[in-house]
Amino acid sequence: MQTHAPARRLPGRRPWVALFLATVLPLAAQTQHAWAVNDLLAGSGGSSPARRPDSLFSRDYLHLLADDTQGILTSPLRWERQEWLLAGGLTGLVAGVSVLDGNTKTEAQEERTPELDQFTKQAQRFGSTYSFLVLGGFEAYGYWAKDDKAKAVAMDGVTASIIASGIIAPVLKFTVGRVRPSTATNTFEFRSFSGNDSFPSGHTTQAFAVASVIAAHYDQWWVQGVAYGLAGVVGYSRIEQNAHFTSDVVAGAIIGTVVGRAIVHRHDRAKPGALALAPFFGGHAQGVMLQKEF
Repeated sequence: MQTHAPARRLPGRRPWVALFLATVLPLAAQTQHAWAVNDLLAGSGGSSPARRPDSLFSRDYLHLLADDTQGILTSPLRWERQEWLLAGGLTGLVAGVSVLDGNTKTEAQEERTPELDQFTKQAQRFGSTYSFLVLGGFEAYGYWAKDDKAKAVAMDGVTASIIASGIIAPVLKFTVGRVRPSTATNTFEFRSFSGNDSFPSGHTTQAFAVASVIAAHYDQWWVQGVAYGLAGVVGYSRIEQNAHFTSDVVAGAIIGTVVGRAIVHRHDRAKPGALALAPFFGGHAQGVMLQKEF
């Protein structure tokens, strides 16, 4: 009797779905509809327009941070139909991606190697300690080179980090209580207020908060590619390390991106009393109009 060796299974590809989604999602925010993402948490009403003080290490920055935190955390109270639709769409995306959670976990763990493990252990630190070293580098360069843009990246990045990965993500983790894939008995295992903290991924939230701030200040394609690409690698690393499911990573990418862009949007708004020129289009008329913030 002739026997046949079992067909060799092709290398799994599902783990890369998480990396693809986590990278492409924020890049999509750079399209002509980016203003909707900016306004989602930017606080179009309520608090007064925010301004960047001269230094991170000042009382003015603490006031700014308090204003940003209040504005962003209370922003859903001011949402209109378009913001609710956008929020619903992003929530639906996370729910849709969760269908991949079980298969992605299986494929990622089957393809682990010592070399890949070593790489992801280092790469994931760009969602924790390394991200603050990056922001520190921008602050140092901005100070010594008198580069206001670099200093703005540091200030906006620190603010987004505090709000996104320091407040929003931990609150969601504690409330949702999703069991991590390394200890879960099934894919969808939730124990609210139990200390289980898989959803969302904090490392991914932090990585995308910093990446979105950098990308918002530097519009060169390669800067945005490096920033979001590295953040996507952080997301994949958390899956490969069996610390998170795919939907945890995508949720973290969304939170970090939206908060990061909202912070930049808030801080770029003109100071009260400042004059600015803005384009005007209405019917058959077009031109510029003089605008003043009060």
